[in-house]
Formats: sequence, structure tokens, C-alpha cells
Amino acid sequence: MSEVGPSSRPPKANELYAAARVIGNKCFDENLEFMKCKETKGGEPSACAAEGQEVHKCVYGLYKEISAKAGAEFKAYASCLDGADLRVAMCKKTQSAFETAFYS
Repeated sequence: MSEVGPSSRPPKANELYAAARVIGNKCFDENLEFMKCKETKGGEPSACAAEGQEVHKCVYGLYKEISAKAGAEFKAYASCLDGADLRVAMCKKTQSAFETAFYS
């Protein structure tokens, strides 16, 4: 998971799903500013490149934090989601273990 980053590889779908709640919580302000910018610029994301960069910076920084705080739990949760066809309901135990480890 540590190889996720702007100069390496983007996160896989199961990794995005696994981190989604944490991203929504920790990168809320950056996402909100990006959405506000898009709204004022006719929905054009390329007109909000600076705000988009802030979102990416937050998310990639968060992946580093996840790796440091709860790497094994995150990997188990992402793996569960991969095997469960991204159905979060099937992976509640590993989700709870990951979020407990990350936030503690």
C-alpha cells in the first residue's frame, strides 16, 4: 500500500473503497472547496486544477498515514472488499478493525 502516491501508482478500487470513509472525514474541506469551485465555473473540473491538486495532496498524504498507523488492518479490509466484489456489508469486521486501528 505504501507504493500508492502521485509519483508511483494510483489506488486500486478496493483501496479507494476501503479508505473512503476516512478520506471523506479527513479530506472534507479540500473536497468541498473543489466542489464549490466546479459549481462556480460551470462544472468544469479543469478550471479548478489548484483545488483538485489539494484534494490529491490530502488523499495521497492520507494513504501514507494509513500505512503508518494501520497498514495491516487496511490491507485486510481492502482484500476483503476485493473478494466481496466491493460489498462493504460483507466486510464489516475488517472495516471496524481498520477504523479502530486508524483512529486510535
